[in-house]
Formats: sequence, structure tokens, C-alpha cells
Amino acid sequence: MNVLVIGGSGQFGRKTVARLVGDPDVDRVVSMDVAPPADWFMKTIEDHKDKFHFARGDISQLEDILDIIRRYDIDRLVNWAMVMSLDPLPRANTKVGVLGMCNVFEAARLTGIKRVVYASSETVYGSQDDYGDREVVEDDRLYMGPGHFYAYAKRLAEIMAAEYSEVYGLQCTGLRPCIVFGHGAHAPFVVKWFSDMVSMPAVGKPLHYNIDGTSLWSLLCPDDIGEFTRILLKAESSPHPVYNLGGPPMTLRDLADVVRGYLPDAQITFGDERGREELPWKVSCARAKEDFGFSILPIEEAVLIHINDARREAGLPLIQP
Repeated sequence: MNVLVIGGSGQFGRKTVARLVGDPDVDRVVSMDVAPPADWFMKTIEDHKDKFHFARGDISQLEDILDIIRRYDIDRLVNWAMVMSLDPLPRANTKVGVLGMCNVFEAARLTGIKRVVYASSETVYGSQDDYGDREVVEDDRLYMGPGHFYAYAKRLAEIMAAEYSEVYGLQCTGLRPCIVFGHGAHAPFVVKWFSDMVSMPAVGKPLHYNIDGTSLWSLLCPDDIGEFTRILLKAESSPHPVYNLGGPPMTLRDLADVVRGYLPDAQITFGDERGREELPWKVSCARAKEDFGFSILPIEEAVLIHINDARREAGLPLIQP
């Protein structure tokens, strides 16, 4: 199996690469991005470096994708390329989130690749208020009220995937992840909140939030994305077209307590401003478990991985379990 991971230098992509190169059934993993992966990450795949290749490319250019597919004899596609910002960036979001996503499906069609895994998002649901005090499930009617470009681009991605599957026989599976916190993540603001919560104390830096840290969110780490993607790519198809991924409701203060379990001297303080709960924080992931036996990592394990990623980049000793 030869896999192309588009957006392979980002937090979703690099963890997907890490899981794939360690799989004996995978012969080659190619990361396509506009910039190569970070040096600290490359150290984590040192034992499998012969399987890994980086290819510079632009997802908005169909020819870049086709060239890499043919050059490396790719038979599986993953697309994690995205503009991680809620700021108004209509052209960038169109090139990456709309045209780029279409290019991935079109490249699969033109080269005969059937298996494609791609990023949707929990933003397609709107807010928790739209569903009341219950878990959001994949079959819920998706939110179509006032929103931002990113959410609409993800909804359109699912529509494109369905049409390419119906008309051309592609086997596409979309993931609707909740808040993915990991080392090196800087946007949007909620992802930065939770990512800084671990990365900064991990290297001895103090951290202060103006908000009170009591808003609820559903979290997972990029290693969860990588592992579920590995499982999906090894299946010829999936019983359902999309899957939620997220953990139980958690606040910044809850995560701070987990961090202090490993770093008792962590300096984390909060202000009085009430934070915003803008996305679903009660999200059912039963479908992934029922179809593939998949569950996300316990939060304690996810935090330890994150701490050690930060310490690895800083050249500090890793913390043992």
C-alpha cells in the first residue's frame, strides 16, 4: 500500500504519517505540502525513514497531485490540507478547502484510486444549542444557518465526496473531528488554547488565560486522527460515509489538572471572562466504535504524548509514563 498524505506537514498529517510508516502493510508514505515536516517530528519516524518521502506541492494545482501520484505509484489518498482560521479568508479557503478538495477527488478518479479519506469537521453541526442536551450524531440534519466559510467548505466537501462516490465509484470516508489539540497547533483560537495548555508548561513556560476556563469542548489528539485514518485506509470501504471523532466534555481547567498530573509545577492561571461554547461538546463517537472498534486515547495518554512532542522539539528529556 502506497499512501499520499496531502497536508502531511500539519498536525493531522504528521501523525497520520507516523502511524502509517509503522504499519508493515504500508510500503510507502508520501507527504505533500508546501513546506517539509518539522525536524522534531522526523526524529519520531527515524526507524522507518526509508518508507517516507516528502514532495512539495500545492493542492490547488491538480497537476501537482497527479504528478506525485504517478511518480510514487500511489494507491490510497488522504487529504488533511486546510486553512485553520476562522478569519474571513475567502480566496484561500476557496483554493484549499473547495478547489483543493475537488482536486483530490478528481485526481483519484483520473488515476484509478478508489480509497480516499478526507477531513470534514464538527463545524458542519453548528453549535450545541442547536441540538439541546444530547449527543450529536452523524445522521443529524446539518446546520445551514449563518456561519463561516470553513464550515460551509466542509459541508461542500461531503457533498463532493458523495457525488464522486456515486458517479465514479470512489470509496470516500470523511472525518468530523472535534477540537484537535497537539503540539505546534496555533489556530483557530480554541485549538491554540488547548494546545498551549500542554506545550508551554511542557517546556517550563507560564501560561495565563483571560477567560475563566469553564466552557465545555469535545477534545481529541492528532494521534487519534492518525490511527483511525490508518484503520480506514486498510479497509476497502467504510460502512458509513462520515464519522465523528471526539471525547467527553472537558474544560480548560480540566485539562490543566491533567497537565499538572505530569508537571506539578506548571504555572497555569485563569481570568474572569466567560469563554464561548461555540461548537458541539456532546458528540457521539459510537459509529466509529461499532464499525471499526475504534475509541480515542484516554486524555492522560494524549497529554503525555503532547508533552513529549513539545519537549522533544526543545531538546528536553522525555517524561516517562
